[in-house]
Amino acid sequence: MEQIGPISVKFTTKSPSSKDHALYPGFKQEAKVLPQGYIHKPGALALPCEILWERDVALKLRDGTTIYTDIYRPPNAKYLSPAIISLGPFGKNGGVNRAAFDSSPWRNGVPQNTVSGLEKFEGLDPAYWCLHGYAIVHPDPRGTWMSEGDTYVNSTLDGKDGYDIVEFIAQLSWSNQRVSMAGNSYLSQSQWFIGAERPPHLACLAPWEGWNDMYEDTAMRGGIPDPGFQRAITSICAPGLGRTEDIAGMCEQYPLWNEYWNDRRAKVENIEVPMYVVSSWTNALHTRGTLRGFIETGSKEKWLRVHDSHEWPDLYYPQNVEDLRKFFDYFMKDAINDWQYTPKVRLSILNPGGKPVINRPEISFPLMRQQSKALYLDAKSMALSFYRFAEESKASFEATTGVLRFCHTFTERIELTGYFALRLHVEVIGNDDADLFVKWSKLDKHGNLLETVCIDVGYLQDHPEEERARLWKMHSEGDKHVDVMFAEGSTGRLRISHRELDEKLSTPHWPRYKHEKEQKLEAGQIVPVDIELWPHGMIWEQGQKIQISIGGHDLRPGITHRSQPCPTLNKGQIVIYTGGQYDSRLLVPFILQI
Repeated sequence: MEQIGPISVKFTTKSPSSKDHALYPGFKQEAKVLPQGYIHKPGALALPCEILWERDVALKLRDGTTIYTDIYRPPNAKYLSPAIISLGPFGKNGGVNRAAFDSSPWRNGVPQNTVSGLEKFEGLDPAYWCLHGYAIVHPDPRGTWMSEGDTYVNSTLDGKDGYDIVEFIAQLSWSNQRVSMAGNSYLSQSQWFIGAERPPHLACLAPWEGWNDMYEDTAMRGGIPDPGFQRAITSICAPGLGRTEDIAGMCEQYPLWNEYWNDRRAKVENIEVPMYVVSSWTNALHTRGTLRGFIETGSKEKWLRVHDSHEWPDLYYPQNVEDLRKFFDYFMKDAINDWQYTPKVRLSILNPGGKPVINRPEISFPLMRQQSKALYLDAKSMALSFYRFAEESKASFEATTGVLRFCHTFTERIELTGYFALRLHVEVIGNDDADLFVKWSKLDKHGNLLETVCIDVGYLQDHPEEERARLWKMHSEGDKHVDVMFAEGSTGRLRISHRELDEKLSTPHWPRYKHEKEQKLEAGQIVPVDIELWPHGMIWEQGQKIQISIGGHDLRPGITHRSQPCPTLNKGQIVIYTGGQYDSRLLVPFILQI
């Protein structure tokens, strides 16, 4: 897909070749039975059953491109097997990402002895699923590893290729002709695009934490080019033999919305199959897209679970694996179980410094009992208040390094769960544009930061409290390897020239942007901007504080410890106006307790 309407897709040849790649196990078309008790790698879970492993099965796509997939399935199944596809570019055996994961502290909360090592990175473990009668399918997508073609990030082409994969698997002799998909991150992202194509034999979907709009969710969030993470995915994590889509080049050449970006936004409203969607509030990459997908999907049978952990351990916790199997058994095996009585929405509400709420049943998201309340900013006192300030005031900060902070102390226990929106009245001195970065945080009564610990490093450890204490020590010393295990609150960003709202899609709590033209600032001009902050759910106890930070640089750690800071166009001074005619405020989703 070199052309999307009038837009030519840019490519680079800088991605590593899969030929003789150190982490590629070699191309080998064979089938062998792994015996019960087989251990695939040191320290891994022994297989609880025999598994037939079919390697490098050739699969021809509609345009003649051949890709290769591994298939794990029960060797002597009494019944035809439903199949679950894990579609992602990281290699059928984990590749670079698995190697980095294995070397991460505490394996990021997934002890090696809880998984067999046959699982794809961020995918389901064949050891469990084959035991329960499922086939697990591990394709290398177009352009990755030994599969033919060029490498692309998620797009409608990904959806069409996935359609072909689903239909190929459904026609195999061992298949019961019911196919689904599962996995985190990229393995979830692909589901939104494939579901929108409506393959006839797609029985259901389980997208657990995956974006579905490359522009708004990641590479151009708020109109600010930040392609570094997606460029790393294609240039480091997905080796191949062909060319690689140049995400950074596309961001630079096409910063405004066009046919290319529309192609990279999944048409989730076209999805009709049952869905079990999982999200968290703290994911720096996937929260917005996952929840948009749940809200806007066309599926009439959909379930949402928002957890209090991190996508990696959550995928493998036994209670969640059993929960997912109940969903799959119901829709892929016609099992008589109690899945249909599962609450449509289950929310975990974070409470760092206190006790969180886990899996609270709800009937919808956003919550119908939500009340909109505004916390107004006062630049004179740097305070937040539920009452508007009559006196106009202003505060400024240096555009590249400065930060303004506004604070409010809650006088009673309060829950804020849903979408947040920050309106600011802004002037830029010494530039005709600016990149704004904002976040809110939770502080204790003394003003100390309270962070959510997203990964329980004590899980299945011999001395769990000692491990947890070691984690906090590493974090306090600034070790970036553990940044991914902590989170503050919701974040947002916006390039001011992209402030024009899409009035058809926007709500007071969820500003949506057109990104169709740049609206530069004139000297002395003060403009209102509405900044989307990603949805979140948190509890504050009496005396605890909410703090809003506003700056000209990214205010949260990168997605990984290798992530580079988001580049900006900032220079000069940024001025925030409050009070009087300037209704600068944070709109919060106040939840009535029932």
